[in-house]
Amino acid sequence: MLADTAPRPISLPLHAAGAAGASHGAAEVPAPILPGEHFAAALVCFVIGGVGLIAVAGDLAAGMFFLPRVIAVVHLFTLGWIMTSIFGALCQFLPVAIGRGLRWPGAAHASFAAHVTGVALFVGGLATGHPAAVHAGACGLAIGFGVFAVNLAVTLATVRDRGLTWWALAGVAVFLVVTPAYGVVLALNLRGGGLIGGSRFAVVAAHAHVAIAGVVLLTMVGVAHRLLPMFLLSHGARDHAAWTAIALLAGGAAVLAIPGGAGVRVELAGALIAGGVVAFLVQAVTFFHHRRRRSIDPGMQLAAAGLIGLAVAVLVAPIALSRGLRDLHLLTAYVTILLGAITLFVAGHYYKIVPFLVWYHRFGPLVGTRKVPTVAELYAAPLARLDGALLAIGWLGVAIGIFAGRGDLVRAAAVAVAAGAVLEAIIIARVARRRVA
Repeated sequence: MLADTAPRPISLPLHAAGAAGASHGAAEVPAPILPGEHFAAALVCFVIGGVGLIAVAGDLAAGMFFLPRVIAVVHLFTLGWIMTSIFGALCQFLPVAIGRGLRWPGAAHASFAAHVTGVALFVGGLATGHPAAVHAGACGLAIGFGVFAVNLAVTLATVRDRGLTWWALAGVAVFLVVTPAYGVVLALNLRGGGLIGGSRFAVVAAHAHVAIAGVVLLTMVGVAHRLLPMFLLSHGARDHAAWTAIALLAGGAAVLAIPGGAGVRVELAGALIAGGVVAFLVQAVTFFHHRRRRSIDPGMQLAAAGLIGLAVAVLVAPIALSRGLRDLHLLTAYVTILLGAITLFVAGHYYKIVPFLVWYHRFGPLVGTRKVPTVAELYAAPLARLDGALLAIGWLGVAIGIFAGRGDLVRAAAVAVAAGAVLEAIIIARVARRRVA
């Protein structure tokens, strides 16, 4: 569908017409400012998170991931980088995936404002020790998640063709409401005791995995089902594994979200989520195997590295979570592997989504009237590969350093992650500024 050497505009419904036909369905194509503002804010959080990773390297090496400053850095990645990127990608992706843009673009801008404000207050409050800011930030995040969830649900309700991606995103809409509910409880309990008392670790673990399985991974499955075949020129791959992934991830997140004690319920949820991740990996490997383009571009190389990281996380998870607080180094290393894997997958898609977004709006209308650059020519591939190497090696080094308790290794690897984040932000910013000569 999309070749970097011969890009074509995506309109709705999808077709292979040139720029002259690109106006068909144009009303469904979002203005670039909506996804653009999300991507810009996410990249800022990515860079700050990378710098923060250096600052807390010693704490991570000691396995002290419950410290507020460490939690602040983690949420710069989870809420600031990953979730903001997901919201932005959905703003751009929905017309391609389901034939409808978000029902209320104005509400999407409002949810963005609430979300970004919430991230700033929440992270800032944790870093500076101001509980009022943490609570206000948690409320802002809950509002942002809730508004986006309603907007997404109303949009999905208008679609009659309910395929795999539709069901994945329907699950996302549900868990976008469940996830911040846990977050608010944890924010109110930050000073200890309170609502959840000694079960804080269990609630933290549930909150994290409901968010990862119910929102992040379901989004990845739904988006990857459309974008990986497009970017890899993959045809003929069956999608049974993707359907399995959606069912298992949603089921696992739902079981885990039920209040109550641990035991069989948590073990069942863990098994379902692990099975969902494995099914997603099988589907992704199938797409890569069926690709027509033999060479893999920098964006898809990064995405592949993220998938490998997810496979490692699935292997480590049962041991790390069963040992829990008895082995802080392993537990912290597991969280790092999981966070790094998702980060790499998201970072890789920036090299596909943003260049195409810029190409579509600025160069697509000129096809057939003058020579225009291809999507791949909007950025320098060698720099993108360097960025991918810095990010992949950096996250690997951080995880190994944490497991070994080596603060010097964690710090050096964190520098590589920060450098990769800065380099990606620069590359994407340069792409965003490309204009017709």
